[in-house]
Amino acid sequence: MRIPVAEAARRLEDRGLLKRERTDHSARIIEHVRKLLGRELPSDLIEFYRERIAQVGEFYAMTPGWNDHVGWRSPDSLVTELLHANAVPLFGDGCGSIYGLDLTPNVEIPAVYFFDHERGYEEAEWAAGSSLGAFLLVLGDSDRARDEEWPPRWELKIDPDIEKCPRAPALWLAG
Repeated sequence: MRIPVAEAARRLEDRGLLKRERTDHSARIIEHVRKLLGRELPSDLIEFYRERIAQVGEFYAMTPGWNDHVGWRSPDSLVTELLHANAVPLFGDGCGSIYGLDLTPNVEIPAVYFFDHERGYEEAEWAAGSSLGAFLLVLGDSDRARDEEWPPRWELKIDPDIEKCPRAPALWLAG
């Protein structure tokens, strides 16, 4: 289910769940990531960087940081950590694992997957969102869902296509 990143960001911001970078370095970041990955970027990823998303709830975005005085503040590996698995990092889970956007060529709407640090980020473990916008909305509710003990598969109300992601199953199907 494609939910535009800008729409998801607006909805999360209205709920007080989204923080943005103060300064807009998105054009510089987009070009930097394009060079590091050696390919054109999916439109959702470009939109993600243009929205200057720094944090959703308690989850911090893994976006390259630029400083006008010293240049790039983040190592290139921040962007290339999942390149071997054909993905680009979006958010850390706070415990070392990464949510990454699929970079498989010719995928019209790339999904977001969870990559486990305990497995060396070898491959996508489970689908976290059928599109980047849908993923952002699921991520925004994930802490609340856990705290309030929402029923299993609550994510389907936000992202009904999450079980259709091609590279890995939804969490409840991952075993």
